[in-house]
Amino acid sequence: MKEYNIIGGNELEFETMDRQQQIMEKIGSVNKNKSLNYYIFTMGCQLNENDSEKLCGMCEAMGYSKTDDISNASLYIINTCCVRENAEEKVFGKIRRNKAVY
Repeated sequence: MKEYNIIGGNELEFETMDRQQQIMEKIGSVNKNKSLNYYIFTMGCQLNENDSEKLCGMCEAMGYSKTDDISNASLYIINTCCVRENAEEKVFGKIRRNKAVY
């Protein structure tokens, strides 16, 4: 019998969660003593906000620090709804605007 954990309404096998933890630890050791920042742009509902909070924890576990300045980001994450077409269109507009930053 497989064991599951419910996260954000999704079932994840404990085996998958263990693998994700191993990967985060490996990346964290590679990033040790580096000054790396992440920026998360979130659009959508409260579930998207909740997912972004989880992503913040994962990024920090991998040695990244949160930044409010996109130009300081080593890692840029866009978290949006894939169900609503309007949100998807806004994301592409945001990417075009931010492309000049890099």
